[in-house]
Order: sequence, then structure tokens, then C-alpha cells
Amino acid sequence: MDLNRLTMGDRVIAISGIVLFIASFFNWLGAKIDQGPFEVSDAKSGWGFTLTLIAILIGIAMVVLVALKAFDVKLPEMSGQLTWGTILLIMGVVAFVFVLIKLIAGPNLGDADDIAGVEKTREIGIFIGLIATAGLAVGGYLRFQEDKGASTATPPTAPPPTA
Repeated sequence: MDLNRLTMGDRVIAISGIVLFIASFFNWLGAKIDQGPFEVSDAKSGWGFTLTLIAILIGIAMVVLVALKAFDVKLPEMSGQLTWGTILLIMGVVAFVFVLIKLIAGPNLGDADDIAGVEKTREIGIFIGLIATAGLAVGGYLRFQEDKGASTATPPTAPPPTA
């Protein structure tokens, strides 16, 4: 394993993906019912909601791709404009958008949405998850820029002969 092979974008993706995975076990969203002297609350982790589950799985896949590069595994060559940086950028943005949508929408409480005294809660996990998926998107962007710079760079030429 050679960590020197990893670019800045790869490192941002790796750190953000690990943070997202750890935060996925925290409480993300829940509900609180307050009826007079009684109060009941419950919350689920990031694994309990479809959009956040997909975002977590995308983050894990991104970390695996970066780890394969660190272990010097040769990934298939992409043709045309599609590069691994482009794929990582798209994956990071999709993960971020999914967590952002779930943060805004909150949990789906079904029929309980219309009952007075029922409140949707957003827990610490979803905020950490949002920051981590933003890191995935930034890392994907950095990797995209690095791949773009590498593909447009001209190969070095020999210096002109001196007389």
C-alpha cells in the first residue's frame, strides 16, 4: 500500500468517506410526540432511510475506489471525456444531494404527520453526514480537476541542442 500515490482529492474522499461511515451509526432523524405530561421520542441512524442509505453506500464505494488506487490496482481505462475523476465527482454530488434532501424533508411519519404534537427531529448524525458528503463532493471535484489537468498536459520535450 502506497499512500504517496493518492492525490489531494483522493485523500479528501478517503477521510470524508470514513467520517460518513462512522456517522452513519449515529441518530440522523426521528420524531418526538408531546401529549400533555407524556413525551416519547425515537430516532434512526442513517441506515434507516433509503436516501441516506444510498448516500452511505456511495461513500463506501468511493473509499473503495481510492483504496484500490492506494493498493496499486489497475482500474479500467475510460474512453472519451469520462474519467475516474468525473465518476467520483458525480458520486460525491449525488450523495450530498441525497443527504440534503433528507435533511430538508425529514423523516416520513406517514399518517402521524397530521397529528398535533408530533414533531420531526433532526439529530447530530445527519449534520455530520451532510458535512462528510460535502467532503466527498469536494474530493470528487479535486480529483476531477487533477484528472483534467493530467489529460491536457503536454508531454515533456527534450531541451534544444546547444552549440
